[in-house]
Amino acid sequence: MKIKNILLTLCTSLLLTNVAAHAKEVKIGMAIDDLRLERWQKDRDIFVKKAESLGAKVFVQSANGNEETQMSQIENMINRGVDVLVIIPYNGQVLSNVVKEAKQEGIKVLAYDRMINDADIDFYISFDNEKVGELQAKALVDIVPQGNYFLMGGSPVDNNAKLFRAGQMKVLKPYVDSGKIKVVGDQWVDGWLPENALKIMENALTANNNKIDAVVASNDATAGGAIQALSAQGLSGKVAISGQDADLAGIKRIAAGTQTMTVYKPIT
Repeated sequence: MKIKNILLTLCTSLLLTNVAAHAKEVKIGMAIDDLRLERWQKDRDIFVKKAESLGAKVFVQSANGNEETQMSQIENMINRGVDVLVIIPYNGQVLSNVVKEAKQEGIKVLAYDRMINDADIDFYISFDNEKVGELQAKALVDIVPQGNYFLMGGSPVDNNAKLFRAGQMKVLKPYVDSGKIKVVGDQWVDGWLPENALKIMENALTANNNKIDAVVASNDATAGGAIQALSAQGLSGKVAISGQDADLAGIKRIAAGTQTMTVYKPIT
């Protein structure tokens, strides 16, 4: 699952091609969904360091979870004459036109971790996202094989969120069908933001009179928001909850006993 080395190898190949063809400094535009999330901060730092060591110049911009902002930022990178675009899309369903513009300018386009739909991209690099979902659900059912489960998905416009859910349900479905597990709620968290997860979890606890035994949270950020709501009801550490990305905050919560697990996805 080490996608970063693969990505850098692909970028290097593309860059060397451009260097040979144009004999100029290679410029990479990195358009990131939302740098407020720790996951993307780590990826940015590793990517920029490696690219610069290869002699490339990297322009990084964060859309802060806004699709219109991201489209504008990508257009700006095209106008600046980048040679390669590395895009972590906020919404992969709305970028086909800007990708078309980039391709018309001879710019190579790589979709990083999230698919860009209906677009002529050069590469798509990601993890086995269904497997991630399976690992999350398996960890929870091993601890809580029966009871009330709340499903907390990621951003509704992120295709990966749906893949995580597919993997989670592969594990959960037999338990649901047998009646051992009851799904008492299913919500998607806009932007993967913890403050949105907090509100969702507060409402879920109210709707279920605090009778929730496990929360299938799809990443550490949403798990963090959910755990804030659980803590307010004296339930942190008593309700099993999954995560993903091995964020520092998530690891600290695991050490403290308030988060059950995370999925570490090495990128170096």
